[in-house]
This record gives sequence, structure tokens and C-alpha cells, in this order.
Amino acid sequence: MQFFLKAVITGFALSLGGALYKRVEKQLGLDPEKETKEREREEALRRGDAASDPDLH
Repeated sequence: MQFFLKAVITGFALSLGGALYKRVEKQLGLDPEKETKEREREEALRRGDAASDPDLH
């Protein structure tokens, strides 16, 4: 019984921690989708600059 109680409490704590993380991740700058989008945008800009640069070898 004590093992079951510890498992329930641990599950609740992990669920609560996950919910709090999802709520705060954008405010702390931990949003992985935003980082991926910014990285893709920067790479596209670099490729576009390279294609239009006549002095690029």
C-alpha cells in the first residue's frame, strides 16, 4: 500500500511539473519550436544572400 501511495504522489508531482513547464516555457525562452523556426529563417536568408552575391566563389 505504501508503494502504491508513493507511486500516485510521484505521478501527480510529475504531471504538475509538466503542466507548469508548459505554462512557463515561452516566458523563459525555452520554446523549441521558436528556436527551430528562427534557425530555418536564418538559413534561408543565408542561402538567399549567397545566391545573389556575384563575388561568391
